[in-house]
Amino acid sequence: MASLTEYRGRLLNHVEILYQRGERDLALLFFETLGCTVVDTERDSGTGSTIVCVYPEESEQDRLNNVIYLSEVREPQWELERVLAERLHHDGELRAALERYDTKARRAPHGITHFGLRYPSFEDLEAVIDRLEHHLPPVLEGRVAVDAVRPDDARSMTDELIQAFVRTDVVCAGLFPFGQLIELQAQRAPSAG
Repeated sequence: MASLTEYRGRLLNHVEILYQRGERDLALLFFETLGCTVVDTERDSGTGSTIVCVYPEESEQDRLNNVIYLSEVREPQWELERVLAERLHHDGELRAALERYDTKARRAPHGITHFGLRYPSFEDLEAVIDRLEHHLPPVLEGRVAVDAVRPDDARSMTDELIQAFVRTDVVCAGLFPFGQLIELQAQRAPSAG
């Protein structure tokens, strides 16, 4: 595979993801469970911890492309998170709306904001799905859910894809009460015809 620095088109080069205070090891374990490679940059994130690069592909460790930057939530967002948690605790209407949103994300994930990770084959993705469904590290239980959509599923867009929607609150590209949805995907090569 050519280096991404040789590619001249546009591409999505990174996503910045945060973890909650005190949950760094849990966040690293989460991405390792997805089959990603995590590498500490030793660069201070401004929170007393360092930024970690998460690589979907172990053999391609370009710090600037095809990478997820993982770091601890910063103070302004942490303050907002605490206020939001307090409001959720006391506001039944807000709590009910969040529960409906979370139910949709867990049971009918199409149409919920997410980002995707591509796996090289159905077999590679099935191994990750099996790990998430049957061998999830105990510290991640209750914090990670997976909904696999295979070609024979009525919800499937095409028989060329497996889509596995992973729902978590361990890491987030937004606000933690809303959680993070990540689509794990493998594409079957089109049949010659």
